[in-house]
Amino acid sequence: MELYINRWACWAPPCDNQAASPLLDYVSPLLKRRLSQLTRMTIEVVHQVLSAAPESPLVFVSSCGESARQLQVDRMLIEDGDILPAPFSLSVFNASPAMATIALGMKGGYTALFPAENLFQEGFAYGAAPIMAGETESAILVFADQQLPAEYKAIAEPEDNIPPYAAAFVLSSVRQAGGILVDSYKDLEALIRV
Repeated sequence: MELYINRWACWAPPCDNQAASPLLDYVSPLLKRRLSQLTRMTIEVVHQVLSAAPESPLVFVSSCGESARQLQVDRMLIEDGDILPAPFSLSVFNASPAMATIALGMKGGYTALFPAENLFQEGFAYGAAPIMAGETESAILVFADQQLPAEYKAIAEPEDNIPPYAAAFVLSSVRQAGGILVDSYKDLEALIRV
């Protein structure tokens, strides 16, 4: 079976304003008001590629997830000995893909993945696996991370201190116009450098 990247999109804030987020004019203000930068970037890139695979499952890959919300939850646990449901419900790795499926009306489900090493290779293999196994024709694969809060930066590894970004890829066993055949990870590395 062959594997194609039929569409891809990326979003990152400008270098002089790393806290910026996409505007998401197509999302209701009520839903938008509680969204983090990571979730907003995720929604934006999925929105840009969704027409190429509207019924596809979403595979979300992140090295740190909703780190700012996790810090809020950790503080509550340390200071109060208790966690409120609202901050917890939007914490760590499930918030961004869940909110993307809600905001964009996606019905294909989602999976959140935290790869231990080789973020891109492991994430790509996981996103491609159901397609290569014949379980689905296509999937939307998203890689996204936000800047770590200052409290985490002091203990983070250098590779964890990355600028915020989100990128989405529509993977498919069927080539659409402009689709790129993926022969190997070398092809993917070349695509990333474009």
